[in-house]
Amino acid sequence: MKHGLQSPAFCKGFPDERKTRRKWRGASAIISALMASALILSPSMPSFAAASAEVTGFSKDRADWQREFEQTFADKVSADSVGAFSKGLSQRPQMVGTAGNAAALEYAVGQLQKAGLKPEVKTYDVYMSIPKKIAVAETYPEKRDLQVMENRPPGTPYANEAVPGYNAYSPAGTVEAELVYANYGRPEDFAELERQGVSVAGKIVITRYGQNFRGVKPEQAAKRGAIGMLIYSDPADDGYIKGAVYPDGPWRPDDAIQRGSILYIFDYPGDPLTPGEPSTPDTKRIDPSEASSLPTIPTTPLSYGEARKLLESMQGDEAPAAWQGGLPFTYKLGPGPTKVRISLDIDYQRVPVNDIVVRIPGAKYPDQTVLIGAHRDTWVYGSTDNTSGWSTTMEIARVLGEMYQSGWRPDRTIVLAGWDGEEYGLLGSTEWVEEHRAELAENAVAYINMDSIGGQFFGASAVPSLKQLVYEVTKEVTEPRSDMSIFDDWYIRSGRKAPTLGDLGSGSDYTPFIQHVGVPSLDMGFGSSGGLYHSAYDNVDALTRFADPGYEHHKAGAQLIGITALRLANADVLPFSYSDYAVDVMSRLESLAKEGTLGVDLAPAIAQAKEWQSAAAALEQRARQLLSDGVSEADRKELEKINEAMLKQERDLIREEGLTGRPWYKHQIWAPGRTTGYAAQPLPALAEALQAGDKAAMQKAADQLKEVLAKAANTARSAKE
Repeated sequence: MKHGLQSPAFCKGFPDERKTRRKWRGASAIISALMASALILSPSMPSFAAASAEVTGFSKDRADWQREFEQTFADKVSADSVGAFSKGLSQRPQMVGTAGNAAALEYAVGQLQKAGLKPEVKTYDVYMSIPKKIAVAETYPEKRDLQVMENRPPGTPYANEAVPGYNAYSPAGTVEAELVYANYGRPEDFAELERQGVSVAGKIVITRYGQNFRGVKPEQAAKRGAIGMLIYSDPADDGYIKGAVYPDGPWRPDDAIQRGSILYIFDYPGDPLTPGEPSTPDTKRIDPSEASSLPTIPTTPLSYGEARKLLESMQGDEAPAAWQGGLPFTYKLGPGPTKVRISLDIDYQRVPVNDIVVRIPGAKYPDQTVLIGAHRDTWVYGSTDNTSGWSTTMEIARVLGEMYQSGWRPDRTIVLAGWDGEEYGLLGSTEWVEEHRAELAENAVAYINMDSIGGQFFGASAVPSLKQLVYEVTKEVTEPRSDMSIFDDWYIRSGRKAPTLGDLGSGSDYTPFIQHVGVPSLDMGFGSSGGLYHSAYDNVDALTRFADPGYEHHKAGAQLIGITALRLANADVLPFSYSDYAVDVMSRLESLAKEGTLGVDLAPAIAQAKEWQSAAAALEQRARQLLSDGVSEADRKELEKINEAMLKQERDLIREEGLTGRPWYKHQIWAPGRTTGYAAQPLPALAEALQAGDKAAMQKAADQLKEVLAKAANTARSAKE
């Protein structure tokens, strides 16, 4: 899944619809220029970068021990090892429920056992779609079958196991109708069609990928009476307009197809038949007709090479200038006269989803957990998405396991997970979180997500309380391209300003942790410009030639995320800054108040955010004082109270009733947008009420927000009493 809408300045123009964690991908020419200037200013550093001044959350004597722990860990991380995992896993397509996925499961479990670890395989039986035959044909003005599979990529075995171009959870069926072109399939695009007098009722809509989650597109079309949808990747977004196409470059060739799920994850992710409950044998399942996350019209993807044949023969009014893509003709709106038949033979049944979970037991606080996760399933070979994240997780597990056997012990337990079925709709992570909800709410310290490590440019999204920790740990690891720290490289690419962390929306496995349970979450990794996403060309060849030659960024990612986990696992005081969080919320509320709030007064909520900021700042100052004075036995009890407050404040932002109309999403600060799907919608209840023009809902949302902010402030205050 993934890619969001918020992007740093240097990556504007990159297709936004894809995975949230890749928002930092950018224009390589701009970045190269920035890097050239940076090299003049920064001396060379060793592979484990010169340490930053701060180790927040540690007393001085413990900080020295922590640095030794981190150095030992970083020295053991191997590019050769993570590369071997990557190549071993990328031999076959690993789509959930397939023989290749089962082979990858066996390989990963075997490698983790070789490292002296005890991986657990947790299985859930999830309702999902299984494609049997995907067919698309033009029926007028010409009759021809369209290609629904790439040409065989060079040097890739098991090509016969690759799934055709397919959208998971599309309903089966055959539909035939004239085409209407709807740009990116956003609500505003359908509104523009209506302004121009073009109806999609009874038609098949063709849209291009980008700007929103692919599942939003057919949902919006179905609301307006469309009977089917085709989604294609336009060369203006990720093909030859951007640069050399594969195999000469990293951009999408004309036969490459972007697969992907259209499950309505903006409603709820995971098994459509068990919303809010794990897909275990004793769980009661709803009927598919009651599942609001299931799409309703047949939908399937095309390459731009095949879409060209359809778009070029369309008539009707000329599409607006902003709707014109990269194909060499003028795009028309339709309807028709081009007609298309979509024939989808798709079964629905329960399929095993297999997560892999490894634990590194904590010595002091074994019940408290720091979690690292990456999805292990892919659409085809998936060397970047997301074998890169999973192979890097395996490398972190290997090194921590080796250290554990030699006597190193983290204070808190570190859990490492390979989630299955992420590409279908965050299946494995959601079911696991739903099963362990009570335990996570009680003891989870933080969740760190890795959804693509194979790239060259760092970026991150996180809750605001983790911003300072991200700044600190990125100063600890060298950026392989430049021999400066990852932070310095990131800082320069950010225009020599404090780098911005993105907001957490959806589209990757952090979603159930932060938005359903309230576990502080962080999503970080590396990305590179390219357009091979979800195609058969996302393979080892493309990864090692264009994205991450030598697996050096995989290695840096393993060091960075491992060190982050160790900071969280070993800290005397958990390194969260809720005063920063409160300031962020306050700023958003003040901006909203200036823009207009249907007459609803947001001053009480703003005042409550200020109270939280004050209480959190006082608590954080007390923690720093205790650590700077040297922690005595008498201080231990107070430190425990402070850590309890650090664990609880994020949970305070959850309302068990959830958001109106989508109760699975319980966080009052973060949720995916209803019509963006991946991109975050901060203050979602307020934003949705404002969009609907509903003053009563707006007042209710403001009151509920004030309540959760008051809970967080009280938690911070109570730890000092």
